[in-house]
Amino acid sequence: MKTLIINASHRAGNTDKITNKIKSLLKNHEVKELMLRDIEMRYPDGCPECAEGEVCPNIEDQFSKEIEPTLRDYDTYILATPTWSDNVTPLTLIFWNRIVSWCHEDREYLKDKKLAVITHGMAGKSSWDNVINWVKSVCEWEQCKFAGSFTCKTSGEVKEIEFDEEKLKSFIENFD
Repeated sequence: MKTLIINASHRAGNTDKITNKIKSLLKNHEVKELMLRDIEMRYPDGCPECAEGEVCPNIEDQFSKEIEPTLRDYDTYILATPTWSDNVTPLTLIFWNRIVSWCHEDREYLKDKKLAVITHGMAGKSSWDNVINWVKSVCEWEQCKFAGSFTCKTSGEVKEIEFDEEKLKSFIENFD
């Protein structure tokens, strides 16, 4: 089983701690973590091709050359994002706008695969539910299976995280 963790945090910190914990539990998986903050990933510029749902011809960056060609290589995807104003991070939105597949069968990277989400932060359950519901809507339009969520309370400061081991175990079981 090949799993891609899409780390959408803008800085090193709590999300990295959580993904490291998840990676240590995915023993039967070949896991790669994509750190969106570390790659050149421009946003679509709204040109006529973008408006028609085509791949933007004005974007030639590290993402288009190195990352996008490998996105089909995985069975399971885990989006790891801090909760940002009751939503996913701006990096997450840029990533999804770059791979949006509506209208293009050749860009259906996640079709018939699994997508899960990890989200955390200071806000709590109602904010985390917004992120989870956004990911569920991505699953609908990408025609992939929602494979669950893992949430935990963190602060803006990088500290030790108290993991609910039962919740972690339940989350990991969705991938086997």
